[in-house]
Amino acid sequence: MFSNILVPLHLEYVENHEKLFKGALEVLSEDGKITLLYVNENRAHGSVYPILDEENEKHYNHNAFMELKEIAKKHALPEDKISYHIRDGSAHREILEDARMIKADAIVMMATKPKFGNYFISSTAERVIRHAACSVFVIRLTNYK
Repeated sequence: MFSNILVPLHLEYVENHEKLFKGALEVLSEDGKITLLYVNENRAHGSVYPILDEENEKHYNHNAFMELKEIAKKHALPEDKISYHIRDGSAHREILEDARMIKADAIVMMATKPKFGNYFISSTAERVIRHAACSVFVIRLTNYK
């Protein structure tokens, strides 16, 4: 069992959150805690960066924070065991950095089916697995074939 689990969430894959949380709760110790992480990649992509000013970015991150809280509530996650983090940057780097900062002993995350491009530029889950200093559990998407 793990006592400090980081769960990075992609807010668009809501149909897979239940499966992701089930996996996280299965490996969580009785007195453990979960940190839900959303990584805002807007600034990581050069084409979006010029149209986002600091005020828009704060608003976007606040909305993401509120959405994380709603997701936790919808899935009846124990409020006393949940904390929320929002980070800006490249997903795999921010997941690894957040795991290091909170001293996570496990990361539970979703993964998609690899596409052709992933063989040249690896997926987020693959990069996290390769570089994490803790255990990483990958929950496959529901429609993974």
